[in-house]
Amino acid sequence: MKRSNHRCRICAWLMLLMLGVLVGCDPAEQPQKESIHPPVAEEQEGELSWETAQHTPFGKYPEPVACTVGRKRNGYTLEQAVREDVWTYQRFLADFLNIQFTNAFDVRNEEDFQQKVSMAIVSGEIPDIMTVNEQQLLRLYETGQIADLTEAYEDCASDPIKEIYASYGGKCLEAATFDGRLMALPTTEMSHGPGILWLRKDWMEKLGLAAPVTMEDIEEILRRFVEEDPGGNGAGKTVGLLCSPEIAGDSGGLYMLNSVFTLYGAFPKQWIERTDGSVVYGSIQPEMKDALEEVTKLYQEGLLDQQFLLRTEEDCQELLTNGICGAFFGNYWSSEILPDSLLKNPQADWTPYIVPKNTEGEVTMFEGNPNSSYIVVRKGYSHPEIAVKMASVQFDYVQDKEPEFTEQLNKDGMLLNMHIGYDDSFIRSGAVLEKALKGEIREDEMSAGQKATLRKVTAYLQAVQEGNVPSPEDWETYKSRVEAYQLLLETPLVTISPVFVRQTDSIQKNLPELEELEQQTMLRIVTGERPLDTFDIFVEEWLSSGGEQITEEVNRYKTQNE
Repeated sequence: MKRSNHRCRICAWLMLLMLGVLVGCDPAEQPQKESIHPPVAEEQEGELSWETAQHTPFGKYPEPVACTVGRKRNGYTLEQAVREDVWTYQRFLADFLNIQFTNAFDVRNEEDFQQKVSMAIVSGEIPDIMTVNEQQLLRLYETGQIADLTEAYEDCASDPIKEIYASYGGKCLEAATFDGRLMALPTTEMSHGPGILWLRKDWMEKLGLAAPVTMEDIEEILRRFVEEDPGGNGAGKTVGLLCSPEIAGDSGGLYMLNSVFTLYGAFPKQWIERTDGSVVYGSIQPEMKDALEEVTKLYQEGLLDQQFLLRTEEDCQELLTNGICGAFFGNYWSSEILPDSLLKNPQADWTPYIVPKNTEGEVTMFEGNPNSSYIVVRKGYSHPEIAVKMASVQFDYVQDKEPEFTEQLNKDGMLLNMHIGYDDSFIRSGAVLEKALKGEIREDEMSAGQKATLRKVTAYLQAVQEGNVPSPEDWETYKSRVEAYQLLLETPLVTISPVFVRQTDSIQKNLPELEELEQQTMLRIVTGERPLDTFDIFVEEWLSSGGEQITEEVNRYKTQNE
């Protein structure tokens, strides 16, 4: 990543000088700081004005504007933040818009962050800008603590930002809209695509196994892995298919068996629409029983990890790294957890497969909640548009015109704990990469992130062509951005979109208890502690314990918003 000589010289000491602003000191006590001289956007050219600043995405305020922020650093110490250059982007943002950021609170983990947010909401003294979850958003709206962002979004969201939100079919903005008014800026959660089965192809070739298509094929591969020990771990030591203790329900969940459930038409933990137009909870539908029967069989036959109840993600990754296990479900990006496996064994050939397919050759998937969190602005704050401007600069302008900051956008410590990206980001980036590899577009037509991906894929292909072992990082990029991408294009998909992702009064009241009931029932059935027919008892208990009322509220909400 290239920088100007000027920035190289001042970067180290600039970060030290700027720490006060970023860790919550009084701006009046700050020493004079040298600007990093952000380039001037078209909307910043000429004489600066309040009118332009308040009604355009990139217009710079003519005078410094104070803004308090509730931040989460996810474990970064101040020393790490300086050393790893986490805050260079934040200084750019402050200079670019002429904003003086002060931390209302600055914590290092999710638990502390949620505590600070909850205390701020209860006290009625929230920062000018902070990130909240859906329940907190609802509470803030009901208590009148947050600003209306409708006009701010119309004026200060850049066209690309509006296009990104539009890629979700209106779902994202709808989730932050109350009584026709936009009350928050949603963080987007792009589609993770279908579940992908990652297998040790070198083990398969050693055992003479073909690529899987059906559930029966998967079972056979797992059986041969466990019984014949192609990794040489010793009799009885090879672990079968890895599985999260959650089992299924998170569209982007690593080690989850979503693809097994959807094969049977089951959609755990999702609100789905039936053909008659009614909305039902997927976890209590009859199809779930058939799916649970299949998962139970995998466990009873030793094909599913017998210790899955106790596994953490770190445990699972260690099994993969050490060659103890050669099969897990993930997503297209799951190659990122495998480089350590290659470092330990360069011959490990992890290969993605979009399976199991049904009798029509299709794979069914469900999408997740497109909103993972929300940016809110304190009601009464004089510049509510700042939140929208920050998002426009961070997720549009910088990515287009300031490539040196692109790799820092998602680092811990950024002022807006959020992400804004297209729902189909993976497909869009894959299409650009494919054209670049074919020579149909030039590098200077690509974003910084796309160029970085192209360089890694090119390095991988060159290493293979020359008979060398590619670096694990280049391998990881090729597997996800080329192999998984091509699979996705070639596989017929049936996509189910959950129709309800908001909160209701009954959901807030009863959901924790119902989720615990569902989780314990699934685990007890799969491990054989309870018979399969326990599922029918669970359905009755779920409905009588508040589930029926929740279902009525969900359907009423859907009817009112059609």
